[in-house]
Amino acid sequence: MRTRRALLTTTLVAVCGLTAGCFTGTASQEPQRLRVALPFPPTQAMSPWGNDGVLLTKLGIAETLVGLDRSGRPEPQLAESWTRPSDTRWRFRLRAGVTFHDGTPLTAQAAADALNRAAHAAPVPRAIKGLDLVAAAEGDLDVTVTTARPDPIVPQRLSSPNLVVLAPGAYTGRNADPRNAGTGPFVLQELRGEEGATLAAFAGHRDGAPALSGVDVRFIPDGQTRTAALRAGEVDVAAALPVSTVEDLHRVEVPLPRVVSLSLNTAKGVFADPALRAVARGAVDRDALAGGVYESRADAARGLFGPATPWAKAPAPLPAVDRAANSERVVLATSSDRPELPEVASVVAESLRRKGFVVEQVVRQYSQLEADLLAGRFDAVVASRSYVLDSGDPAGYLDTDFSCTGTYNLAKLCSADVDAAIAKALAAQDVTAREQATLDAQDAVLATSAVVPLVHERAVIGQSGTVRELGDDPYERRLVTRSTTRG
Repeated sequence: MRTRRALLTTTLVAVCGLTAGCFTGTASQEPQRLRVALPFPPTQAMSPWGNDGVLLTKLGIAETLVGLDRSGRPEPQLAESWTRPSDTRWRFRLRAGVTFHDGTPLTAQAAADALNRAAHAAPVPRAIKGLDLVAAAEGDLDVTVTTARPDPIVPQRLSSPNLVVLAPGAYTGRNADPRNAGTGPFVLQELRGEEGATLAAFAGHRDGAPALSGVDVRFIPDGQTRTAALRAGEVDVAAALPVSTVEDLHRVEVPLPRVVSLSLNTAKGVFADPALRAVARGAVDRDALAGGVYESRADAARGLFGPATPWAKAPAPLPAVDRAANSERVVLATSSDRPELPEVASVVAESLRRKGFVVEQVVRQYSQLEADLLAGRFDAVVASRSYVLDSGDPAGYLDTDFSCTGTYNLAKLCSADVDAAIAKALAAQDVTAREQATLDAQDAVLATSAVVPLVHERAVIGQSGTVRELGDDPYERRLVTRSTTRG
């Protein structure tokens, strides 16, 4: 396995031989096909513009103009270079000779049309919400992107999986069908609802044919079942495994720019009272969660930004709380797709009960929970969130999750002070100044006690001993790559 950078240390543990029966099962009839188990089934037929978009990049089906390197800086993907002719205008030069899976060429017009369709999707992808982004072709290979206001991170925004470029034939009205329409090393041939998908190798990829002949994907929401499938030899790779099940498995652990947090509904109910939010904040034992539920395979969170972010600093301390609740009733929700979240929610619920709250728990698959989460139908939510997934920019995450106009504001927070701090971070053009302003905005958010950071997760990816070159991506955007092999 290739050398990992020290900034985001990756650990490969190969101890399968210690346990009898590990990875037993019949070998695949097609040894160069990879069998993958993923936790999150598609909810929008793999439309690029919603949460399904990340499946397109994770499985090597579609690509964006720009990628992110391990430090979070933009790097070439479909675009080989870019310039900024003015504060509100960027020009991206496409790679020559790229073709879509259906054989049509990647042109500036095709790329511009894809970006414009994303900009007019409903809802607009979070990475570009509010930018009034307009893309236009200049010749065959140059795409210009203009925004309503100066934005120094347009390249990072264009790395969002929601902004993959599909073939012109993929788009019909307001819909997008990624089958046979991407530019990645694998062609999406068949999508079987929430059950699975079949991918074939794309011999015409710009960097050459992939090492695998194809990929067979199963969507298995339950983490224990994914682990069992890996142990039985039914799959070769299983993502997001429960930490309690992986001790004797081949696995890759990757620190993630991801925070598990407790969001408290500030708009109505019990936690509209900031004093009771502070009581809830004081009830949580982060170290116990990291060491217990996660068996020390996660880091206790002091702020929203964790060890995967090199410029993160401890937030300003908040005052201690010396009071208890008075039997206020709280409905606490979480999803079952990430295996540790229900257990985290149970521990948090018990902590809240010890502080005097009466707690009812709700656990569902995320696909059945999301609408109620976004509508603010719960008093509290335990959720896992990547703070760079949408735009590659933590300031953008704060805007999406904690501003008055945020589209993923689970806490329903609306504070003039918070909005001002986030606006300052978003307006900062210098990288260092933007990072510091983002930390200041984090402090403003945490001062409201609307969100309580719990732990920073690591990706735990189980694999058979014959799999090589998985994409151990801290941003969880790449898993199966052109170089991935299965012996």
